[in-house]
Amino acid sequence: MARIGWLPDPHVYPGKQAGPGRRLTSDIVSLFEEYGIERLYINGDLASGHGSFDDSGYEHTPPEYYDRFWKLVDDSGYGAYIVCTPGNHDVPLQHFLASDDRARLRYKEVHDGVTVLMMNTVGPGWVSGSPECGYGWTNGYVPYGDLQWLDDELSAAGDDAKVVYFHHHAWLTPGDPLASAPTDTQSIDQLYWVCRNYRAIHDVLSSYEKVVCPQGHTAQYAAEGSSHVDGVTYLYKKHYADIRPDTAPVTTYAYLDIGRDQCTATTVDHSSGTENTILDVSF
Repeated sequence: MARIGWLPDPHVYPGKQAGPGRRLTSDIVSLFEEYGIERLYINGDLASGHGSFDDSGYEHTPPEYYDRFWKLVDDSGYGAYIVCTPGNHDVPLQHFLASDDRARLRYKEVHDGVTVLMMNTVGPGWVSGSPECGYGWTNGYVPYGDLQWLDDELSAAGDDAKVVYFHHHAWLTPGDPLASAPTDTQSIDQLYWVCRNYRAIHDVLSSYEKVVCPQGHTAQYAAEGSSHVDGVTYLYKKHYADIRPDTAPVTTYAYLDIGRDQCTATTVDHSSGTENTILDVSF
């Protein structure tokens, strides 16, 4: 049984000690020392480029934002056990990738009886009809080559349990108030939160057993849980970075206990320490 961490959307930016990221170091320490995780996977929006624009007028996250993010990570003392993939705010991807060798577009790690995969969902600008913005921050999309890689790695995992981290939702997940909708009634607003090629992604995932997908991105503060669709388990949780003004924080990080035959997922309110089990399933 492996215990692994799940912390999407820290949204760190420099010079804001009371803003997003203010709890990141202590929360990382808590996950490792209080909850005993082996690895921490941060699936997107390491930093937040709000208010920073390139010469073309497109929002981007500059290198100094990542400098602060990695400092907060390394101040925990557990930086060597952390891997990250990008989110919609981690653009241009060149800055994300140049920030540290722990910043990956895709990643694989194998624990005893568990295969962990991380996917990049930051779609190219042509997906939203804005090719001039390069890899833009508004849309999710998993390229065909990455889908092939995902298919190959899930196949290679055999009877292992499989955890696949996404930033944008890989499916219109029932239960998430921002990223769910009845079949074939999805709006453009809902597809902001979900990968544009979600059907192709789900076709790959649902071809295998024991697949659990922690997802990020949705900036919601009320709902968390799990949904089971065609044998795939999709997880959603409250946002980590509380970016609402003048409100008490209700945001969470999480950990998964997973082995060949069972998985539980538990979220922890990072202010009160209150725990909530959002998944308890036997394969």
